[in-house]
Amino acid sequence: MPTASKLVGALLFAALGYLATILATPLLSGIYVPASAPVINAVLGAITGWFIAGPRVGGGWQGGVSNGLTATASGLLMAIVLHGAIFMWRSAMRGRYRDPVDALEAMIDFWFVVAQRLAVPQVIGLLLVGGVAVGLALELTRSRRF
Repeated sequence: MPTASKLVGALLFAALGYLATILATPLLSGIYVPASAPVINAVLGAITGWFIAGPRVGGGWQGGVSNGLTATASGLLMAIVLHGAIFMWRSAMRGRYRDPVDALEAMIDFWFVVAQRLAVPQVIGLLLVGGVAVGLALELTRSRRF
């Protein structure tokens, strides 16, 4: 059933995903980043907010902080995995891999390179503060139905 917390979670995590992508794009120079990456990550943020953060509200302020950080971490993991799969698919269509194992190794290497480049204080701070803020905002909307 749609609730206000699911809707607010979807909208706020979509905004957080979009902003984090805009902030992180210059850090990923030299690595394939699709032009639609902010939109892709906003959709992933909306999915995270609707299905992960929205249903888990109601644990008080501490639960809100935990919920926001958990949803942020899962959204970040989904984004890295999805973009790695997109990178692998594009490279495979160009015939760059000998076999499927080679493609999977390249995708996993892509994940580690992206994670290493995103491990800067600006991105980590935005995700931590944004996740906590969204989690607390969701606690304010926990019992509203529309």
